[in-house]
Amino acid sequence: MQAPTPGYGTGILFVLGATLGWSLAGVFVRLMPDLDGWQINCWRGFWMSVFLLVYLVAVYGRDTAAKFREVPIPALIAVAGFFTAGSTLYVTSLTLAGTATVSVIGALSPIFAGVLSPWITQERPSLASWVAAFLALAGVGVIAWEGVNAGNLAGIVVSLLVPLSFAGQTVTLRRYRAVDMVPAICVGGVVTFFLAGAMGYFFGGHSGGGFQVSLQQMLLLAIMGPLQLSIPLIWYAKGAKAVPAVTLSLVAMLDVVLNPLWSWVGVGEIPTQSAFIGGAIIVGAVVISIFGDRWLRQRGANR
Repeated sequence: MQAPTPGYGTGILFVLGATLGWSLAGVFVRLMPDLDGWQINCWRGFWMSVFLLVYLVAVYGRDTAAKFREVPIPALIAVAGFFTAGSTLYVTSLTLAGTATVSVIGALSPIFAGVLSPWITQERPSLASWVAAFLALAGVGVIAWEGVNAGNLAGIVVSLLVPLSFAGQTVTLRRYRAVDMVPAICVGGVVTFFLAGAMGYFFGGHSGGGFQVSLQQMLLLAIMGPLQLSIPLIWYAKGAKAVPAVTLSLVAMLDVVLNPLWSWVGVGEIPTQSAFIGGAIIVGAVVISIFGDRWLRQRGANR
């Protein structure tokens, strides 16, 4: 039995909840300073898939295998592939370019989603969506301006592929919104587990590759996987059933605002003035994306 499609407001709440979960990444990383990105991606992907499988069994019971088969093969490959690519490329981009550069380029995700939407979802972003997308990009630019550097060509190219992967996953979830895409995300976590584990041999310098972690770190990763990935991705997939792709990507950009907020609350790291200004711009962009179309329609109706 297919779950009812949520309304627009409920969909926005799902995406906000997903973004809140994703923003906890920095907190977990701080708790595991001895691990590199390959180790974290490897095991959080594993525990994410374990939790998603448990969730699917709890929801569908004996029909769980059927739900995996219901996902169209192109959708399964796209969602699993984009998730794996995004996770892997993000770690790689940080080794080739500065964090600020990666952040600014990552803010192109809503713009990529807007370009892809007419082709993939047959949805044309509105003027309000485009304004919000470029405003959000400007906000991230304000936050990261001091740390932006030219980097090298390889770093720029790899960094560009990160938001493209996220946009690709977003429009695919939106395109196949009539199907439960959680099984495809579950497959993506398994692929990430093996790929990041193997990549750890070559780039992490660990004898055990990305698979090599201590018991204490494993326990933290077993919490991180469900809390920071599984539950947010379930909510994001639900939100994609009711919210256009550009708005999905824009709301997810609140992660840029929430991440330093948790550091401020948790360890007393006071954000810079540019972080406050840029964060306010991003919040404004998200508000425009959520309410802009309705406001414009109401204004036009009142004329």
